Amino acid sequence: MGSLNRIAPFIVLLVLFALLQGALIGMETVQTPASVAAAFAKDYYYLDADMQKWLCTGQGDPQAMVDNYLHQKRVEANRRGFKLPYLRHLFTHLHVETRHVDDAGTVAAVHVRGTTRVGINPAFMVIGKLFDLGENHEVDITLDLVRENGRWRVCQDILAL
Repeated sequence: MGSLNRIAPFIVLLVLFALLQGALIGMETVQTPASVAAAFAKDYYYLDADMQKWLCTGQGDPQAMVDNYLHQKRVEANRRGFKLPYLRHLFTHLHVETRHVDDAGTVAAVHVRGTTRVGINPAFMVIGKLFDLGENHEVDITLDLVRENGRWRVCQDILAL
């Protein structure tokens, strides 16, 4: 009985930890306009084709829009004498703020502000930040989001960003 009294607090802590972890994971998976805007901005500036999953269908075919955007970026990189990965940017600081959600909860405006660095390779970006090499690029955009089929989507022309 004495050994059970010594390990009981640890068992209680483990159970509380497991419950708390489950609750936090559940809360993190809830989709909000700000979380969608942050995910889209990261994919957009990293030139990731997965950004199409965050786009609404009201502007046309999301896959075609992304392919067109990436093609334009590829042409720009070639014109400058680089490959596409040179134009990728990773956020070193990102702040999103939901500016407006309509009363019906179907339209939102989210302000995205942050700092990016060229992200050819994430390791190079970290080294560049540590040794103050390279440039920071400021990002300050407002994204319009709509709720489609219960999920938030960015609904604006990505070529105009």
